[in-house]
This record gives sequence, C-alpha cells and structure tokens, in this order.
Amino acid sequence: MKEVTLPISSSCFVDANIIFYIDKLKDKADFINVLEKVYESVYIHEEVYKELSSSSQKFVDNKCQDQKWILLNPLQEFKTTYSDYQLMLTKIQEKLIEVDKRRGKEGSVGTGEIASLAAAYMLNAEIICSNDYSLEDVIVEVPLHIFINGNEESDPVYIKHHRLLDFCELVVFGNILKRSEVRKFYQIAHIELKQKNSEVFKLFLTEFDERIPAEVTLKNF
Repeated sequence: MKEVTLPISSSCFVDANIIFYIDKLKDKADFINVLEKVYESVYIHEEVYKELSSSSQKFVDNKCQDQKWILLNPLQEFKTTYSDYQLMLTKIQEKLIEVDKRRGKEGSVGTGEIASLAAAYMLNAEIICSNDYSLEDVIVEVPLHIFINGNEESDPVYIKHHRLLDFCELVVFGNILKRSEVRKFYQIAHIELKQKNSEVFKLFLTEFDERIPAEVTLKNF
C-alpha cells in the first residue's frame, strides 16, 4: 500500500459498526485509542450514537469529554443550512434503499450511515469509516463530492469510504498494533458471519491475508 502518515489529517465520520467492534476490544492492547491514532478528527453523528449500546455510548461519551472525538448535533452544526442538510439526507436515503435492494439487502438501511454521509458532505469531510459495502455505490451515484479543506477553487473529489479492512490495513501498516491483534479483531467483527456462513467467513479472512500478508508487515512502512 502507499505510505500514509498517521493520523490522517482529514475529518472522518465513524459508523456504529466500527465503534461496536472497537468497544468490544477496548481493554485489549491499544484498541481504546486506535481510532484517533488513524484519524486526526473523529466525528460521531448523533444518529450513530443513538444506534449504539449503552456500553458503546459511554465509550463515546468518555472520548468526547476528553476532546478526542466530536459528537455532532446537526441542529446545532447546520443552524443556517438545515434545509440543505435535510435535502441531502433524503437523497442519500433514497439512493441507499435503491442500492441495498440491488444487492439483496432490503430492510437493512440504517439512519446512522445516512446521517453521517449527509453531514460529511455538508462539512467537506473526506472520509466515512463504515463496514457497509453499499456506501461505495451510494457515494458515486448520488454523487457525493466534497472540496478538500473546503477550498471551492480546487477540484471536487468523492468522499472516501474506508471499510473495516481498509481501517485494519492502516492500523497494521501504520505500526499502531500488531498484525496478529488486528487479525483477531477482524475475526471477532465477523463472528456472526462465521456462525451463519462459514465459507463466506473464510473468504473474508482470505481477503485480509491477501491485503495484509504476514511476511510484508515485518517490513517498515
């Protein structure tokens, strides 16, 4: 992979599934601080917060109190542009429903990821970290372009979607955690898939091993 300086200076909206996985392992190794070591500005939308368990909400509360993460309230953040925000919410929701149906995921749409994408668009935030594979199609098809650093004289770019595997790759190659720890984290994140479909679970692990080979991670990146 390309050499990346961590933490990435771009703002990142983090979805509930990523927080849930990290909360489960926050007492192991250095998972408690892993998000802010990858992203300099970590945003949690209040709709994502509502989707979290009480344990994960407390985890977010502590991070926000320590000023390491930012809990975004759209009514406060978009006081003068709230109608524009709502319009973008509707566009993204309609497109996500369409994409999910196309992928055989009817009824799977969550409000957190929709709200996060709309807020990222409004704030010119460059990244959303979520393990929902449909978001890549949504970003391109809406489309969701932003201006880096809010510079409207620059060329617009798509919001970047970091899946869990992309996140794990950054953690390993950024020398934040050992590959063995991150691979275990990746397995735990997909434990329900292992119970439902062991063959697909094995394919996911194969993808991890191909993207983050053990012998390559011995080098310095």
